[in-house]
Amino acid sequence: MADFKFNFGSADIDENATVSASGEGEDVSPELKTAYEAKEIQIASSTPAYSDSAMDEICLRGGTFSLKHLSETSVDENLTNSAVIKTATERSSDLIPSVYEGGLKIWECSVDLVEYLLESGISFQGKRVLEVGCGAGLPGIYALLQGAQVHFQDYNDDVIEHVTIPNVLLNLQQRLKSERCELKATATNFDLLETARRSCRFYSGDWGNLLGFINPELASEMLYDVILTAETIYAVESHDKLYQFIKRHLKKPDGLAYVAAKTYYFGVGGGTRSFEKLVLMDGVFDVSVCKVCSTGVQREILCLKYR
Repeated sequence: MADFKFNFGSADIDENATVSASGEGEDVSPELKTAYEAKEIQIASSTPAYSDSAMDEICLRGGTFSLKHLSETSVDENLTNSAVIKTATERSSDLIPSVYEGGLKIWECSVDLVEYLLESGISFQGKRVLEVGCGAGLPGIYALLQGAQVHFQDYNDDVIEHVTIPNVLLNLQQRLKSERCELKATATNFDLLETARRSCRFYSGDWGNLLGFINPELASEMLYDVILTAETIYAVESHDKLYQFIKRHLKKPDGLAYVAAKTYYFGVGGGTRSFEKLVLMDGVFDVSVCKVCSTGVQREILCLKYR
């Protein structure tokens, strides 16, 4: 059976959608709101087999490049026992502050960021890359397939375990099959897991808690050449926490951070202008607009570069 294909250049994405958020502390149990301390998540010793019907495919550049990801239905089935996801589903909410930060949804800005990286021809070979607030992890997976060592971070451990890691493995598996086919060899499950463990690390937790958890000694060789993030600046209250996280972990003097987001998030108040203002006031980085997407709600990709 052929994989179902999503063409995100068409009407499959609702570009006029706004973030649906539940209020802070609105009938949410304290246990859920305190569950997200910093931790590293390991890849399990075995990987589940996914049928073609459990996968979707995002096709870019006229179908010449694609990324696989678990379908929304498959993710929902895998997370039926998650109290966090159940709460978000019951509220029909894209995010619940301090509980669930939207990691199950593929947001259009993450696809914008992959398209930009693809179009710009940025070299990732041998680079250290961190995707912050990764969710499905598409920008980070793109960098991984281009030869980078990639670390993924999301607020929720359920998202890392049941969305990010499976998506990484699906795309690595496809690459290994292609490489081994050329060599007339067979790619095994062991090969897949070893490749993923060599090339990736996974973290969950709040940015404030993770600030000193990742690379606590600030070893220069452990800093990141590139930091990627998409749809993470929707709330003004989180801007400084994200900015401090980027500033601490981006390599000097040549590190680059790419922030893909809507110009303004109706209903929650954040956006690229307010984040840009915060960054420029600090005086550490210059900020440039790499790309503007004007279809639907306007979206941009910002690039942060050390002054």
